[in-house]
Amino acid sequence: MTVFVKTNGISEALAILKPLPEKLEKRAIFLMSQIAYDDAHRGAGRHNKTGALVQSLFNRTIPNGREVGHDPKRAPHAIFVHFGTKPHIIQPKTKKALRWAGGGKFFFAKQVKHPGYLGDAYLHNAAKAAINQFHTIATQAFNEATR
Repeated sequence: MTVFVKTNGISEALAILKPLPEKLEKRAIFLMSQIAYDDAHRGAGRHNKTGALVQSLFNRTIPNGREVGHDPKRAPHAIFVHFGTKPHIIQPKTKKALRWAGGGKFFFAKQVKHPGYLGDAYLHNAAKAAINQFHTIATQAFNEATR
């Protein structure tokens, strides 16, 4: 006795499944970058004296993925806020004295001893937050890709 099994729709099913890994990867990377961007935005918002740090944040497409970071032209101080600084002396570059305002008055000095800053690794923490949510992100990407 011979049994024949005929299946229909195999080529259609393969056509759906073949692009699925690429769609999943792109969607998961997008969702992870959005979580990292949102978390970085909150972190940069803690340092809001001028607003430049928040305004310099980006979430953009790069070859084979996405990139979340700061535009160094808009906020050149971002690296110091993120990684901190050692104690150092600040001197004027082109003038005879430094000037700053405080308490309704101006203050002047030939130099200032900056005590240093520990830094706030909010970009690093934002990346960790996205990685920690990978399982949820991958599940969401799969559900969206298979609809």
